[in-house]
Amino acid sequence: MDLDVRRAEPNDAATIALLGRITFAETFGYLFQEHPDDLRIYLDSTFAVAKIRRSLELPQNAYWLCSVAGLPVSYAKFKYPSPTRLLDQGDIAQLQKIYVLKEFLGQGIGKPLLQAVLTHADSLQVAIIWLDVLKQNARAIRFYEQQGFTALGDDTYTIGAQTFDFSVMALRRSFNDLDMRMGADAEAGAASIPAVLVSSEDA
Repeated sequence: MDLDVRRAEPNDAATIALLGRITFAETFGYLFQEHPDDLRIYLDSTFAVAKIRRSLELPQNAYWLCSVAGLPVSYAKFKYPSPTRLLDQGDIAQLQKIYVLKEFLGQGIGKPLLQAVLTHADSLQVAIIWLDVLKQNARAIRFYEQQGFTALGDDTYTIGAQTFDFSVMALRRSFNDLDMRMGADAEAGAASIPAVLVSSEDA
C-alpha cells in the first residue's frame, strides 16, 4: 500500500475538516437517527474550517494526516499537556482522535498514525497518554488494547438531547513513574472531552 503519514499544517484545515465531518457521520451517525438536527449542528460547529485552522495553530495541538495513493483518508490529533482527574498530575497528554474513512478501515492505517503520535510523545517525554472511546465502538477499543492501552474509568459526553457513555483508556510510557488514580475519581468519571468526539471548543 502506498501510505504516507505526515504532520498537518494550518493550510491542511479544509482537508481535516472534511475528513472529520465524513468520518464522524460514518461512525456515529446511526446514534442520531432520532435527532438528525443535533448531528448537523454538531458537525457544522465542530468541523468548521476556520475552527480547525485555529486548532492547528495552537502550540499544544499536533495533527497528522495519512494518505493512501495521494488521497487523504485519515487523521490524528494529539494534545499536550492535557490532564485528567483520573490520573495524577504529571506529563500527561491526550490522544483526542484517530479517524479513518470507512472505506479504509481494516487496512492497517491506524497503527502507523498512532506510531507517529507516540514518536512525537516520546520526544516530549510524555509519561501517560489517555483517550476516551465510545463504549459501543468495539473495533476501536480492541485496537487500542492491542496497542497497550488499558481501561482507566468511565466518562459521559452530551450532544444535543443525547448523552453517550465512554471508556477512558491510558497508555503508560517509560519516562516517569506516575501512578494511576482509580478510586473515587474513576467512579465519578473524568471532566474531560472525549477523544473520539471533538470538543465544541476544540482547544
